[in-house]
Amino acid sequence: MLKYAVHAYSWVTSWSNESLYLIDHCKELGLDLIEIPLMEIRGVDPESIRKRLDEIGLGVVTSTVLKEETDITSDEPVVRKRGVEYLKECVEKTAEMGGEVFSGVIYSAIGRKLSGKPEKKHWEWSAEALKEVAQYAQKFNLRLGLEPVNRYETFLINTAEQALQLIEMIGESNVGVHLDAYHMNIEENDFYEATKKVCHLLCHYHLSESHRGIPGTGTVDWEGIYRALGECNYQGVVGLESFVEVSDAMREATCIWRELAPNSDELIKRGLEYLKGLERKYYQKVK
Repeated sequence: MLKYAVHAYSWVTSWSNESLYLIDHCKELGLDLIEIPLMEIRGVDPESIRKRLDEIGLGVVTSTVLKEETDITSDEPVVRKRGVEYLKECVEKTAEMGGEVFSGVIYSAIGRKLSGKPEKKHWEWSAEALKEVAQYAQKFNLRLGLEPVNRYETFLINTAEQALQLIEMIGESNVGVHLDAYHMNIEENDFYEATKKVCHLLCHYHLSESHRGIPGTGTVDWEGIYRALGECNYQGVVGLESFVEVSDAMREATCIWRELAPNSDELIKRGLEYLKGLERKYYQKVK
Protein backbone atom coordinates (compact mmCIF):
# COMPACT_ATOMS: atom_id res chain seq x y z
CA MET A 1 0.00 0.00 0.00
CA LEU A 2 1.03 3.58 -0.55
CA LYS A 3 1.82 5.77 2.43
CA TYR A 4 0.07 9.14 2.22
CA ALA A 5 1.63 12.30 3.63
CA VAL A 6 0.75 15.99 3.59
CA HIS A 7 3.05 19.01 3.68
CA ALA A 8 2.73 21.09 6.85
CA TYR A 9 2.71 24.27 4.74
CA SER A 10 -0.85 23.36 3.87
CA TRP A 11 -1.73 25.03 7.17
CA VAL A 12 1.17 26.97 8.67
CA THR A 13 3.64 29.58 7.45
CA SER A 14 6.63 28.00 9.21
CA TRP A 15 7.27 25.06 11.51
CA SER A 16 7.76 25.40 15.28
CA ASN A 17 6.59 23.56 18.39
CA GLU A 18 3.36 25.52 18.05
CA SER A 19 2.76 23.40 14.94
CA LEU A 20 2.85 20.07 16.79
CA TYR A 21 -0.96 19.89 16.82
CA LEU A 22 -0.77 19.23 13.07
CA ILE A 23 0.65 15.78 13.77
CA ASP A 24 -2.57 14.86 15.56
CA HIS A 25 -4.61 16.55 12.84
CA CYS A 26 -2.93 14.53 10.09
CA LYS A 27 -3.83 11.35 11.94
CA GLU A 28 -7.45 12.51 12.21
CA LEU A 29 -7.57 13.12 8.46
CA GLY A 30 -6.45 9.55 7.73
CA LEU A 31 -2.89 10.31 6.68
CA ASP A 32 0.08 8.05 7.34
CA LEU A 33 2.81 10.68 7.57
CA ILE A 34 3.43 14.39 7.87
CA GLU A 35 5.98 16.21 5.74
CA ILE A 36 7.88 18.70 7.89
CA PRO A 37 9.76 21.54 6.16
CA LEU A 38 13.31 22.29 7.26
CA MET A 39 13.65 25.70 5.59
CA GLU A 40 13.51 27.43 8.97
CA ILE A 41 15.55 24.71 10.62
CA ARG A 42 16.20 26.56 13.88
CA GLY A 43 12.52 26.23 14.74
CA VAL A 44 12.51 22.46 14.29
CA ASP A 45 12.67 20.50 17.57
CA PRO A 46 13.21 16.82 16.62
CA GLU A 47 12.76 15.51 20.18
CA SER A 48 9.31 17.06 20.58
CA ILE A 49 8.29 15.99 17.08
CA ARG A 50 9.36 12.38 17.60
CA LYS A 51 7.61 12.18 20.96
CA ARG A 52 4.33 13.37 19.40
CA LEU A 53 4.72 11.08 16.38
CA ASP A 54 5.35 8.05 18.56
CA GLU A 55 2.41 8.85 20.81
CA ILE A 56 -0.12 8.73 17.98
CA GLY A 57 1.61 6.40 15.52
CA LEU A 58 2.33 8.73 12.60
CA GLY A 59 5.37 8.72 10.32
CA VAL A 60 7.43 11.64 9.04
CA VAL A 61 9.35 12.75 5.98
CA THR A 62 11.20 16.04 5.62
CA SER A 63 12.08 18.40 2.81
CA THR A 64 13.80 21.68 2.09
CA VAL A 65 15.08 23.97 -0.64
CA LEU A 66 18.53 25.46 -0.93
CA LYS A 67 18.79 29.25 -0.93
CA GLU A 68 21.44 31.63 -2.22
CA GLU A 69 23.44 31.40 1.00
CA THR A 70 23.47 27.56 0.90
CA ASP A 71 23.75 27.01 -2.85
CA ILE A 72 25.97 24.00 -3.56
CA THR A 73 26.34 25.19 -7.18
CA SER A 74 27.65 28.60 -6.14
CA ASP A 75 30.88 29.93 -7.62
CA GLU A 76 32.01 30.59 -4.05
CA PRO A 77 33.57 27.57 -2.25
CA VAL A 78 32.55 28.95 1.14
CA VAL A 79 28.88 29.00 0.05
CA ARG A 80 29.07 25.43 -1.26
CA LYS A 81 30.62 24.33 2.03
CA ARG A 82 27.85 26.09 3.95
CA GLY A 83 25.30 24.27 1.81
CA VAL A 84 26.82 20.89 2.62
CA GLU A 85 26.81 21.74 6.33
CA TYR A 86 23.17 22.78 6.13
CA LEU A 87 22.13 19.60 4.31
CA LYS A 88 23.98 17.47 6.87
CA GLU A 89 22.10 19.28 9.63
CA CYS A 90 18.86 18.47 7.80
CA VAL A 91 19.91 14.82 7.68
CA GLU A 92 20.59 14.82 11.41
CA LYS A 93 17.27 16.47 12.27
CA THR A 94 15.37 14.05 10.05
CA ALA A 95 17.01 11.02 11.66
CA GLU A 96 16.40 12.39 15.15
CA MET A 97 12.67 12.69 14.51
CA GLY A 98 12.55 9.14 13.11
CA GLY A 99 12.36 9.93 9.40
CA GLU A 100 13.88 7.80 6.67
CA VAL A 101 13.54 10.16 3.67
CA PHE A 102 14.82 13.73 3.27
CA SER A 103 14.20 15.39 -0.09
CA GLY A 104 13.45 18.53 -2.04
CA VAL A 105 15.36 21.05 -4.14
CA ILE A 106 18.65 20.08 -2.54
CA TYR A 107 20.83 20.25 -5.67
CA SER A 108 20.89 24.05 -6.32
CA ALA A 109 19.38 27.26 -4.99
CA ILE A 110 15.65 27.67 -5.60
CA GLY A 111 14.89 30.51 -7.99
CA ARG A 112 18.45 31.03 -9.16
CA LYS A 113 18.71 32.27 -12.74
CA LEU A 114 21.74 31.91 -15.01
CA SER A 115 22.57 34.07 -18.03
CA GLY A 116 23.03 30.92 -20.11
CA LYS A 117 22.84 27.14 -19.93
CA PRO A 118 24.19 25.43 -16.81
CA GLU A 119 27.79 24.44 -17.25
CA LYS A 120 29.59 21.21 -16.45
CA LYS A 121 30.90 22.80 -13.25
CA HIS A 122 27.39 23.31 -11.88
CA TRP A 123 26.59 19.62 -12.30
CA GLU A 124 29.93 18.58 -10.84
CA TRP A 125 29.67 20.91 -7.84
CA SER A 126 26.18 19.64 -7.10
CA ALA A 127 27.19 15.99 -7.46
CA GLU A 128 30.31 16.43 -5.34
CA ALA A 129 28.39 18.09 -2.52
CA LEU A 130 25.52 15.61 -2.59
CA LYS A 131 27.90 12.67 -2.62
CA GLU A 132 29.34 13.92 0.67
CA VAL A 133 25.86 14.45 2.12
CA ALA A 134 24.65 11.05 0.89
CA GLN A 135 27.61 9.28 2.47
CA TYR A 136 26.89 11.10 5.71
CA ALA A 137 23.21 10.12 5.48
CA GLN A 138 24.18 6.45 5.17
CA LYS A 139 25.26 6.56 8.82
CA PHE A 140 21.60 7.20 9.67
CA ASN A 141 20.11 4.76 7.11
CA LEU A 142 18.54 7.79 5.43
CA ARG A 143 17.63 8.32 1.76
CA LEU A 144 18.01 11.59 -0.09
CA GLY A 145 15.47 12.52 -2.74
CA LEU A 146 16.09 14.92 -5.63
CA GLU A 147 12.92 16.79 -6.61
CA PRO A 148 12.84 18.06 -10.20
CA VAL A 149 10.97 21.37 -10.35
CA ASN A 150 9.97 23.63 -13.20
CA ARG A 151 12.21 25.95 -15.22
CA TYR A 152 10.97 29.03 -13.35
CA GLU A 153 12.23 27.66 -10.03
CA THR A 154 15.54 26.00 -10.93
CA PHE A 155 18.07 26.00 -13.76
CA LEU A 156 19.42 22.51 -13.07
CA ILE A 157 16.94 19.64 -12.57
CA ASN A 158 13.58 20.05 -14.34
CA THR A 159 12.83 16.47 -15.39
CA ALA A 160 13.00 12.90 -14.14
CA GLU A 161 15.67 12.17 -16.74
CA GLN A 162 17.88 14.98 -15.42
CA ALA A 163 17.44 13.70 -11.87
CA LEU A 164 18.70 10.30 -13.02
CA GLN A 165 21.67 11.97 -14.67
CA LEU A 166 22.69 13.71 -11.44
CA ILE A 167 22.12 10.55 -9.39
CA GLU A 168 24.49 8.67 -11.67
CA MET A 169 27.11 11.36 -11.13
CA ILE A 170 26.63 11.20 -7.34
CA GLY A 171 27.09 7.45 -7.38
CA GLU A 172 25.57 6.61 -3.99
CA SER A 173 22.87 3.99 -3.50
CA ASN A 174 20.81 6.04 -1.01
CA VAL A 175 19.96 8.85 -3.45
CA GLY A 176 16.54 8.64 -5.08
CA VAL A 177 13.97 10.69 -6.98
CA HIS A 178 11.16 12.78 -5.56
CA LEU A 179 8.63 13.52 -8.30
CA ASP A 180 6.03 16.30 -8.17
CA ALA A 181 3.04 16.21 -10.53
CA TYR A 182 2.64 20.01 -10.49
CA HIS A 183 6.12 20.48 -11.94
CA MET A 184 5.80 17.47 -14.22
CA ASN A 185 2.71 19.06 -15.76
CA ILE A 186 5.01 21.81 -17.06
CA GLU A 187 8.16 19.87 -17.92
CA GLU A 188 7.37 16.24 -18.76
CA ASN A 189 5.95 14.93 -22.04
CA ASP A 190 4.16 12.02 -20.39
CA PHE A 191 3.29 11.35 -16.74
CA TYR A 192 3.21 7.58 -17.14
CA GLU A 193 6.56 7.31 -18.89
CA ALA A 194 8.35 9.71 -16.52
CA THR A 195 7.01 7.88 -13.47
CA LYS A 196 7.86 4.46 -14.87
CA LYS A 197 11.38 5.60 -15.73
CA VAL A 198 12.29 6.40 -12.12
CA CYS A 199 10.14 3.88 -10.23
CA HIS A 200 13.19 1.89 -9.18
CA LEU A 201 14.60 5.00 -7.47
CA LEU A 202 11.38 6.67 -6.34
CA CYS A 203 11.33 7.70 -2.68
CA HIS A 204 8.57 10.38 -2.60
CA TYR A 205 5.90 11.71 -4.94
CA HIS A 206 4.08 15.03 -4.48
CA LEU A 207 0.56 14.40 -5.75
CA SER A 208 -0.05 18.04 -6.61
CA GLU A 209 -2.68 19.08 -9.13
CA SER A 210 -1.75 21.29 -12.09
CA HIS A 211 -3.09 24.36 -10.24
CA ARG A 212 -2.20 23.12 -6.72
CA GLY A 213 -5.88 22.54 -5.97
CA ILE A 214 -7.87 19.36 -5.32
CA PRO A 215 -6.40 16.34 -7.15
CA GLY A 216 -8.69 15.33 -9.99
CA THR A 217 -9.88 18.85 -10.81
CA GLY A 218 -7.02 19.94 -13.10
CA THR A 219 -5.02 18.62 -16.03
CA VAL A 220 -2.63 16.14 -14.36
CA ASP A 221 -2.86 12.62 -15.81
CA TRP A 222 -3.60 10.83 -12.54
CA GLU A 223 -4.59 7.63 -14.34
CA GLY A 224 -1.15 7.52 -15.98
CA ILE A 225 0.65 8.16 -12.69
CA TYR A 226 -1.22 5.46 -10.79
CA ARG A 227 -0.97 3.00 -13.66
CA ALA A 228 2.82 3.39 -13.53
CA LEU A 229 2.95 3.17 -9.74
CA GLY A 230 0.77 0.05 -9.81
CA GLU A 231 2.85 -1.66 -12.48
CA CYS A 232 6.00 -0.94 -10.47
CA ASN A 233 4.23 -1.95 -7.25
CA TYR A 234 5.64 1.15 -5.58
CA GLN A 235 5.00 0.91 -1.84
CA GLY A 236 6.58 4.15 -0.64
CA VAL A 237 5.57 7.68 0.29
CA VAL A 238 3.27 9.91 -1.73
CA GLY A 239 2.21 13.31 -0.49
CA LEU A 240 -0.33 16.05 -0.93
CA GLU A 241 1.29 19.45 -1.34
CA SER A 242 -0.98 22.42 -1.79
CA PHE A 243 -1.00 26.05 -0.79
CA VAL A 244 -4.66 26.84 -0.21
CA GLU A 245 -3.49 28.79 2.81
CA VAL A 246 -0.30 30.21 1.28
CA SER A 247 2.65 30.35 3.67
CA ASP A 248 5.06 33.27 3.88
CA ALA A 249 7.87 30.89 2.91
CA MET A 250 6.18 30.11 -0.42
CA ARG A 251 4.92 33.55 -1.46
CA GLU A 252 7.95 34.39 -3.61
CA ALA A 253 7.52 31.23 -5.70
CA THR A 254 3.76 30.71 -5.55
CA CYS A 255 1.36 33.57 -6.22
CA ILE A 256 -1.94 31.75 -5.79
CA TRP A 257 -4.54 34.24 -4.68
CA ARG A 258 -7.71 32.62 -6.02
CA GLU A 259 -9.61 30.00 -4.03
CA LEU A 260 -8.68 26.49 -5.17
CA ALA A 261 -10.57 24.77 -2.34
CA PRO A 262 -12.65 25.96 0.62
CA ASN A 263 -9.73 25.12 2.94
CA SER A 264 -6.82 22.72 3.28
CA ASP A 265 -8.83 20.12 5.19
CA GLU A 266 -11.41 19.91 2.43
CA LEU A 267 -8.68 19.63 -0.21
CA ILE A 268 -7.02 16.80 1.67
CA LYS A 269 -10.23 14.86 2.35
CA ARG A 270 -11.45 15.06 -1.26
CA GLY A 271 -7.95 14.53 -2.64
CA LEU A 272 -7.37 11.42 -0.53
CA GLU A 273 -10.72 9.96 -1.54
CA TYR A 274 -9.93 10.45 -5.22
CA LEU A 275 -6.33 9.22 -5.06
CA LYS A 276 -7.07 6.16 -2.92
CA GLY A 277 -9.73 5.23 -5.42
CA LEU A 278 -7.07 5.20 -8.13
CA GLU A 279 -4.78 3.17 -5.90
CA ARG A 280 -7.46 0.52 -5.45
CA LYS A 281 -8.06 0.45 -9.20
CA TYR A 282 -4.47 0.13 -10.38
CA TYR A 283 -2.91 -1.86 -7.55
CA GLN A 284 -5.67 -4.43 -7.79
CA LYS A 285 -4.61 -5.11 -11.37
CA VAL A 286 -1.13 -6.24 -10.35
CA LYS A 287 -2.17 -8.63 -7.58
